[in-house]
Amino acid sequence: MLNSVHDLGVSGGKKIHFRAHVKTHKTAQGTFKQLGFNLPASKITSNSILISTIREAHGLLDYQESIGKEYIKDICYSLPGCVLPILEQLSILTRRVENVRIFVDNVEHLDNLVRFGKPASRQRWSVFIKVDMGTQRAGLTTDSVEFSELLQKTQSPEVLEVVQVYGFYAHAGHSYASGSMEDAHKYLLDEIKAVNDAAQLLGKHAPSLDISKLVLSVGATPTSNSLRLAEEPVLTNFIKTNLKGILEIHCGNYCVYDLQQLSTGCIRDHEISGFVLATIVSSYKTRNEILADTGVMSLTREVSRFPGYGVCVKLEDILYKEPFSHYWYVARISQEHGILKPYGNSNSGVGDVKIGSKMAVLPQHACIAMGQFPYYFVVDSQGIVTDLWTPYQKW
Repeated sequence: MLNSVHDLGVSGGKKIHFRAHVKTHKTAQGTFKQLGFNLPASKITSNSILISTIREAHGLLDYQESIGKEYIKDICYSLPGCVLPILEQLSILTRRVENVRIFVDNVEHLDNLVRFGKPASRQRWSVFIKVDMGTQRAGLTTDSVEFSELLQKTQSPEVLEVVQVYGFYAHAGHSYASGSMEDAHKYLLDEIKAVNDAAQLLGKHAPSLDISKLVLSVGATPTSNSLRLAEEPVLTNFIKTNLKGILEIHCGNYCVYDLQQLSTGCIRDHEISGFVLATIVSSYKTRNEILADTGVMSLTREVSRFPGYGVCVKLEDILYKEPFSHYWYVARISQEHGILKPYGNSNSGVGDVKIGSKMAVLPQHACIAMGQFPYYFVVDSQGIVTDLWTPYQKW
């Protein structure tokens, strides 16, 4: 991913930033790899991350302090958190790291920031304005009255006293519906055009503002994966001729992948690096089903184009062999129970599976599955455990 961002900058003639979302695994070791540190093949490094909980930020900063490093210098909280209890926590965080960015998508957020005043760092709050370009989860569309009112409000004297607009942020969550790399690439262009339009609109409200210094942050794992389309001319030409600010790519799930990402057509199955190790606890010949200890508490109720709640893969296939052999899938789940059925045209039968044996289950949504475990085993190409990563979970 880092190399794709670097190569896009070369072909577009402009330096492009990268911001790693750490919510999937929430570990220091994984975060430092996402940023390119100790990765000899990486063409660039980054010091910017996205967090989904403030607990992640403090855990990561504690860890890097314990090893005497300063990899992380820029932290963005990925919810529009301009309410008093969260602002108090973010204010404290501003004393621990060089830059803290927050999201704004409501005029009331600006009112709250004015009432709160400057954070503990005594610097102005640095804000991304959240743009909704189709997902309808958070943010405002650039053609809405609310968006125009928000931009105008950012330039009022009382707001400028405590707030600085750092840039615009868009996330094409609906790009998960992609069926190919080309589909995802269209969403990426939509993301970039949305934040680019937003920057120009702000320029109209603030003619003296240098919009070329605004950071235009875009990305979801499918759209970021589409950067693999080397030197795609429409994108590179847009960057060269139309981009008004500094482009930043952000994404998170790409560092592990899952069945939802496989459904987008942007990756291959053997690129999924995370799996749940299931234990077979019983079998039922009359209905040709087996029972594993992988229920909703270790997987998720989310689905994709793949059947059920997880696809089972032979452990020997996990060790960097391609393609995977899908031979069972988790057809039904309850709290701790996972009922497995043969996958597709597989002729698998319960006689082929020993009670007490293990299976690797590829989850539908890695971020949720990983949130259920207190640690992760890291294995090498021989299946030997080489490390154990502990996530900074909960709140």
